[in-house]
Amino acid sequence: MPVTIRTADAAEHNQILDCVRSAFATGGRDGSTEVAIVRRTWALAAAPPGLELVAVEGSKIVGHVIGARGRLEGREVIGLAPLAVRPPEQGKGIGSALATELLRRAEVAGWPLVVLLGDPGYYRRFGFEPSGPLGIVYAPVGEGDPHFQVRRFGGYEPTLKGEFTYWWEH
Repeated sequence: MPVTIRTADAAEHNQILDCVRSAFATGGRDGSTEVAIVRRTWALAAAPPGLELVAVEGSKIVGHVIGARGRLEGREVIGLAPLAVRPPEQGKGIGSALATELLRRAEVAGWPLVVLLGDPGYYRRFGFEPSGPLGIVYAPVGEGDPHFQVRRFGGYEPTLKGEFTYWWEH
């Protein structure tokens, strides 16, 4: 059955949380951290319209990604967190499709950049680069950590630098 990528709907919150939990419940973890991020993002209405996506197979949500507002030295930018795909569906391109579509939508909407904390080997394929050389820091991981990354778009300006915080961290 084909997988469809589309904007998430508030009526799907329970399915989305189940998807996120299952995607991150590995290696002795229970996925509660990522579930809390999604819940907090919803509570703050921090995701701009069209930047929360689901991957649907039939009537089942098999993947989810959310792009939420964050602050970079007082300016709003988008932070991608988390990107989730149910374990049985991983490795089938669903995460790539979700990330690609979220980035496309963020660029069309005029956001100058998207940041994330993740595996450089995975996210490099989407145009992400280490944030440190651009002067962008995420304090919880420290300056220069290669896992904190930036995807720049046409509206990016070199003045976009400093410390980034997700809205849900406030």
